[in-house]
Order: sequence, then C-alpha cells, then structure tokens
Amino acid sequence: MPLFRTAAVVLRTRDLGEHDRLVSLYTRDLGRLTAVARSARRVRSRFGGALELFTWGDAVGFERPGRELLRLDQFDIHRSFRRLREDLERLGQGARIVEAVARLTAERDPQPGCFHLLTRALRALETGHPGRVQLAFALRFLDLTGHRPRLDRCAGCGRPVGTAGVGFDPGQGGVTCAGCRPAGAAPVSPRVLGALRGLQAASWEARLAARVPAAVEEEAAGLLDGYLAALAGGALRTPRFLARTVAAGGPEAPAPLTDGWDRSASARCPPRTP
Repeated sequence: MPLFRTAAVVLRTRDLGEHDRLVSLYTRDLGRLTAVARSARRVRSRFGGALELFTWGDAVGFERPGRELLRLDQFDIHRSFRRLREDLERLGQGARIVEAVARLTAERDPQPGCFHLLTRALRALETGHPGRVQLAFALRFLDLTGHRPRLDRCAGCGRPVGTAGVGFDPGQGGVTCAGCRPAGAAPVSPRVLGALRGLQAASWEARLAARVPAAVEEEAAGLLDGYLAALAGGALRTPRFLARTVAAGGPEAPAPLTDGWDRSASARCPPRTP
C-alpha cells in the first residue's frame, strides 16, 4: 500500500456515508486526486477543520490496491484561507478559480505550474481585487493548459484583426473577423478586447495592478467563462451562482459552489493544436 505525501489544496468535499468525507484535492506532485477521509465528520475527527474549501496543506495518505479512491489519513494546514470563505465576493471568485482547476485537469496528471498558480491566486485573493485576481488567473491558467486564446488574429482565416466588428468563438478558442464569425460567436466590444490583449501580454503583478473598469472586467470574465465551459464540455456552475447573487442584491447560500460532485471532466482537455 504505497504512501503518498504532497502539498495540496482542497477543491471540494462531499459527505460519504455516516461519518466519512469524499475529498477532491489538487496536489503539487500528483495532480488532482480523489480520496476518502475516514471519520472526517466525527466531532473528534483528526482532520478538524482542515478539509474546508481552499485550504492549503500537506496531504498524507495511501493508495489502496484495486481501488480508484485513495485513503487520506492526514492533512496538515499550511494556510487555511479562512478570509476567502467569510467574504461573499472572495468566496465566489475563489470558487470560480477552483472549479476551473477541477474541471480542466485530470486525475493523477501532475502540473506543478498549475498548482503554484492556484496557490498564488488564492494568496492574492486575500487582499487583492477579487474580480481582477480571477481574470488574471484565468488567462494564465489557459496558457499553462495549452489553451491560450488567440486575440490578435482571426481564428478562422488567420488574418490580423482590429477591435471593431470582432467576435469570440469558444469552439475555435479565439477572436473571429466579421467574415468568419459563426452564428454562435459572442460579440466583443473594442474596450474588452483591448483590455484582454493588454492583460494577456502583462506580467502577473501588472495584471493585478491594472486599472480596468468594472463593466469591462465583468464582460471579459464572462467571455473567458464561456471559453472555459467549452473546454470543460459543459457550463460552469460558479458564474451562475454569482449572477444570481448579484441579481438578488445580497448573499445566498453558497451550496452550489461546493456540494456538486461533477465527474464529467475526468480527463484534462488536450491542448489546442496551433
């Protein structure tokens, strides 16, 4: 029964039986893992509050011969990110980030760059502008997974495009000119396209410090959400939760962020061929 020990972030949890918990982790050395935390729901559980959403720590457990699920025996907290769970906007944007990781990475496919990006984004969320952090994360995550959106040339004909009369086709992963724009391509305003181009070319620090109007930031995030959904093979839940919360004018129960256990993306999306 091989032992594993690796840095990990809790992506989601689900109750299992009367006392156990099923935990999805994104790890530095092993990629995304699903493990059973025995007796995690008992009052005197050794896990305590270690398996809360976003928690970053050291996971210790065992592979069980002939079983797909691992056994999680210990989780030592490095950083709990409690503040993210106590602030609605930070909770929503953080959940948007971990859902992208959960949906677009594969079980046991280590991607250390994605792990470091995830922890970097969660740290930035503690003090930074939540929407800006999520946008910066999405752009870099798409780069690391081989799905960098093409924003300077038409994804159809390959010709350079300006900022007027441009659409974005999630299926092709880039902007399209008026002649190549399919019926389902969302229009992209000049301000949003200009902002995305600038952010895509900037460093992480510059992305977080950039001054982007709220309306432009929201439209840009929606465009990338659509692209991520196309890559994942289905709509993301977190943007819908955020939209309902804003429409209601206040908090609502965040259960949709953590209770679902989506197994539809069991393999990492293959990088787009240039």
